[in-house]
Amino acid sequence: MRLFDMHCHLGLMANGEDVAQQAKSCELTLLDTGVLPSEFETKQRRHASNDSVYVACGLHPWWVTDTLKDSEIEQLIERARSYPLIGEVGLDFSNAHAQYAARQTRVFESLITSCSANKVEGRLLSIHAVQSASNVLDILEANGTCQQANVIFHWFSGTSEDLTRARKLGCYFSINERMLQSRRGRAYAAQIEEECLLLETDFPLKPGSMCTARQICTSLNTTLEKLAQLRKTDAEALGELHRQTSRAPYQRNRLATKRPHVNAPDARLCSVHRESDR
Repeated sequence: MRLFDMHCHLGLMANGEDVAQQAKSCELTLLDTGVLPSEFETKQRRHASNDSVYVACGLHPWWVTDTLKDSEIEQLIERARSYPLIGEVGLDFSNAHAQYAARQTRVFESLITSCSANKVEGRLLSIHAVQSASNVLDILEANGTCQQANVIFHWFSGTSEDLTRARKLGCYFSINERMLQSRRGRAYAAQIEEECLLLETDFPLKPGSMCTARQICTSLNTTLEKLAQLRKTDAEALGELHRQTSRAPYQRNRLATKRPHVNAPDARLCSVHRESDR
């Protein structure tokens, strides 16, 4: 039974390449979400021949600080013009990262504007929204993003009002074991429409730690079983629906994501995203 991890970070694992190879024999498909655009080309080439790994181009909000180079933002915006898999991106207004909220917002708005201006069939966005879900939803709504792309909220932690709003927009939600450890996480997972539920691990648990494909499969199966219990439904049937939902964007995007993308950022396009006006 093939499993899909819709949000993990091979680049943050001490043995990410080993895990990618192990996935081939485990009936496991991985969406490798990025944290810096400058890592994308290397990872995309490394996994181009591995049909078990799909590489997303991302700029994690934790990396959006005063020291982030403008070139990273430029690369992200340029990739979004034609590449379908984007993530991890979004906003994080928690105490540890709130001081960079304004810059995070400018970067995310620029990305979403670029996505809206450059429609790509089967676009997938894996979004981080910590203490910022309403802000993220405002930007998505303003740009009509949910009508143009598969928007996935990774480990959703917004308010119940935010959840209702995201559900009405047709967003997807990737669920992991840790989300189901909280009462709110379990309540949300029970409410979300089955066809909008996805599985993830967000592995590794700590950057630089070891992992195995078998551990990923175990975590995904545990999450699936807990979801089935919460929703009082059959785990096998829920798993089959999950596979159908998860498989669709990969089937549409296989050629685009397995072809090396080496285009240099377009300075004319990206000049408006420079941060000299902070």
